[in-house]
Amino acid sequence: MNRKKAKLILVALVTSLSILSGCSKESSKKSLEVTKWDNVYEGKNIHFYYEDFTNSQIEELNRLYQLNGTIGSQGDELERAIQITKWIHTKMQYSQGSVSTKEDVIEILKEKETSPKASDREFSIVFNQVCTALGIYARRGEFRVKNAEIAKGRDYYKVNEIWSDKYNKWIMVDPSEGVYITKENIPLSAMEVIESKLENIEVKGIENSKDYISKLRNFIYSYTINIDNKIYGSKKSNSYITYLPNGELPELKFKQGYAPPSIYVYNSSLFTISPKVNYVDDNSDTVPTMIIMKKVVDENKNDNKTFVVGVFKNSVMVDTYYLKINDQEWEKVAKYKEITLNKGSNTISLSLDGNEVIREIVIDKKIE
Repeated sequence: MNRKKAKLILVALVTSLSILSGCSKESSKKSLEVTKWDNVYEGKNIHFYYEDFTNSQIEELNRLYQLNGTIGSQGDELERAIQITKWIHTKMQYSQGSVSTKEDVIEILKEKETSPKASDREFSIVFNQVCTALGIYARRGEFRVKNAEIAKGRDYYKVNEIWSDKYNKWIMVDPSEGVYITKENIPLSAMEVIESKLENIEVKGIENSKDYISKLRNFIYSYTINIDNKIYGSKKSNSYITYLPNGELPELKFKQGYAPPSIYVYNSSLFTISPKVNYVDDNSDTVPTMIIMKKVVDENKNDNKTFVVGVFKNSVMVDTYYLKINDQEWEKVAKYKEITLNKGSNTISLSLDGNEVIREIVIDKKIE
């Protein structure tokens, strides 16, 4: 072997070891890590829910702020959505550090009369409900960084999407910045923004698009939307759909808190479904899918072990199934099962007959 070839091999080996070392260091910093997820949903049978345009709270919002007269019904959905963002910015001032737990748009707007600073979360809520009040289908979305638990800065960013009849698709709108994104003059959905890798795009509504693209680039690893997009009335589902890049594993622990109960997918098809298409259960799901979430406990209790598992198929929760934790016996479960994740490797297996494993996930818990 000549000296030049030996040098090239050595450089490649050092580079590979550096990459592996970096991955190992990131992994070691996490308190909870998924190491296997044979539980990715590949179907299309999801029933999404949206706010009722005639909901009494929505009508009250319209009446209090005279939205029909202020914003009106002229223009297509995107044009009106941009007018909505401009109206919101007369009521609120974007501040990344603002913190609020309010969910009701009227409560948020009243609070901003004396304290106008608002987070992207608050902008997202207000935008969504104002769109609904003006007859525009809208949903809230969340981008999140990779390795969210150990992120150096913020680990998520809230945006919205509106359904456009003109373009027959969802279009992403960032109400906190008052922008949307196009490629070849076509407005993009949130998933299309991810798929574009932010290359050859235009940011509409802002002067310094480079800074905005740089900021957004940090977040577009995964994307999550609600199955039930209603704030008012009884919820039909508390679960979410989360897109992950192909082959990547879910992250159950964030910088603050835990992942919501999510159905994880590797493709964008569920994100394209029109809200105007009436849902029909076609029974196309052949394999049920597990949903896992951290059990909600009192703030005073330091519980990082208790999780809840449920199983869904064809957009409804499965009544009975079997779970096995590590080497324990199969247990027949009715609807939901509380499980304890102990330090070390935790294998959760799913079966319909208590014999054949049809889904399996492994979670490595690194602290007591």
